[in-house]
Amino acid sequence: MQRLIHPTLLFTLLSLSLTGCARFEDRPLNPVDSAARIEARALSSVGLRDYIDSVLANKTGQPPKAWDIDRLTLAAIYYHPDLALARAQAETMDAAITTAGQRPNPNITLSPTWVTNIAMVAAPWIIGSSISIPIETAGKRGFRLDKTQHLTDAARLRITDAAWLVRGRLRLAMLEVYAAQEAERLLQQQLVIQQAMTERLEQQLSIGEITRLEVMRSHLALNQMQLNVSAARKRNAESRVLLATAVGVPVDALAGIEFDFSKFVQPTDLRFIPVTKLRETALQKRPDVLAALADYAAAQSALQLEIANQYPNIQANPGYTFDLGANYWTLGATALQLPILHQNQGPIAEAEAKRRELAVRFEALQMRILGDIDRTHAGLGAVLAKWADAEKQMRLQQENLQSAQALFQAGETDPLALLGAKLERAAAERARLDMLVEAQQALNALEDTLRYPIASTLTATLISDSAIRKTPQ
Repeated sequence: MQRLIHPTLLFTLLSLSLTGCARFEDRPLNPVDSAARIEARALSSVGLRDYIDSVLANKTGQPPKAWDIDRLTLAAIYYHPDLALARAQAETMDAAITTAGQRPNPNITLSPTWVTNIAMVAAPWIIGSSISIPIETAGKRGFRLDKTQHLTDAARLRITDAAWLVRGRLRLAMLEVYAAQEAERLLQQQLVIQQAMTERLEQQLSIGEITRLEVMRSHLALNQMQLNVSAARKRNAESRVLLATAVGVPVDALAGIEFDFSKFVQPTDLRFIPVTKLRETALQKRPDVLAALADYAAAQSALQLEIANQYPNIQANPGYTFDLGANYWTLGATALQLPILHQNQGPIAEAEAKRRELAVRFEALQMRILGDIDRTHAGLGAVLAKWADAEKQMRLQQENLQSAQALFQAGETDPLALLGAKLERAAAERARLDMLVEAQQALNALEDTLRYPIASTLTATLISDSAIRKTPQ
C-alpha cells in the first residue's frame, strides 16, 4: 500500500496543474469580412448614436439635424482605427501585468530505476524524486510589477493623445469641406456675374460701342472662371473623402449628411483663450507629457529590478527517494547562484543609460511643446490681424457695391459698372474666405499644441474619458 501513495499523490498534483491550462481558440482574420464591416460603418448607426448620447448626456435619443465638429469628434473616437490600435496596445500592456506578477512554478523531478540483479527483494525499484521551488529575492517581483504598471499607464495616456491627434486631423478635414463648399459657391457667383458682363459686352459690340478685343478679354476671364468652378467642384468632392477618412468611415457614410459649420464662420478671439495658463498646463499635463513621465518611471523600476538581480534567487529542493523498500527524505537541499564572474553590471549599465535617455527625451518633448505653442500663438496673432484687414476690405467693397447700386438706380451709371462692383465684392469675399481658412488653421494648430478644445462644447476631460472608454465594434 505504501508504494501506491506517492504515485497517486503525483498524479493528483499533475491533474490539478493541468485543469487551469488555457485552451487555444482559433480566430482567423478574413479580409473580406473586415472590409464588409468597414464599409457598413455609418453615422446613423444605433451604437454610435447611443455612444454619443451617453457622452453628451443627451436624453432625447434623437439623431442630430446637423453634425458639428464635436459630434464628429466623438464619431472619430468611436470609429477611427488609430484609437482602436491605441486601445489594443493598452490592453496588451494591461495583460502584461499578469505576466509580471506571476511567481515561478515549481519543478518536479522523477528518476525511477529498476534493479534486476538483486535477489530476495520485494520491490526492486529505486525511485528518486525532488521538487524544485524557486524563491525570488530582493523584491524583484515588486519592481517588475511597478515597471509594467507604469508602461500600462503610459499606453493608456497615449489613447488620449491619439484622440487629440485624430481630432486635429478631423478639424482640418472639416475646415477643408467648409472652405471647398464656400469657394465653389463664391466662384459660381463670380461665374454668373462674368457671364452677364460678357453678354453685355457682346451687346455693345453688336452696336459698335466697343472693340472685339474687350469682348475677347471678357471671354478669356469667363473661361478661366469656368475652369476655377470645375476645380472647386473637384476639391469639394475630395474634401468629403478626406473628412470620411478622418472620421474612420467610408465616404458613402457622409451621403445625405448635413454639417454644422457654425464654429468655422468666425475665428475665436484670442482674448478668450488663456494661452499663458494653458501653456503651463500643457508643459506639465499634456497626455504625451504624462506618458513620457510614465515611461521614465518604468525605466526607474527597470533599473531597480536590474540592481535587485545582483542578488541570487534561492532554489529550494526538498526530495524523496524510495530505495529498495526504504524511504529517504531530503529536507534542506538549496541551490544558490554564485555572483562570482559578474554582479549583473551590464544590464544595470543598460538600465541606467535607458533612464538617462528617457530623461533627455522628456526635456526634448517639453522644449518642442514650448516652441510649438509660442510659434503658433505668435503666428495666430499675425493671422488674426490679416483677418481684420480682410474684414475691413470686405466692408469697403460692400459700401462700394451699395454706392454703385444707388448710382445705377439714379441712372448715373450703366449696368456694366454695377456688374463690375458685384464682381469686385465677390473677389473680396473670396479673399476673406482664404484669410478665414488660414486663421482657423492657425487656431487648429494652437489647439493641437495646447491639447485644449477651442470653440467647443467638449472639455479636455470629456475627450480624454470618451477616448479611454472601450467602444463596441
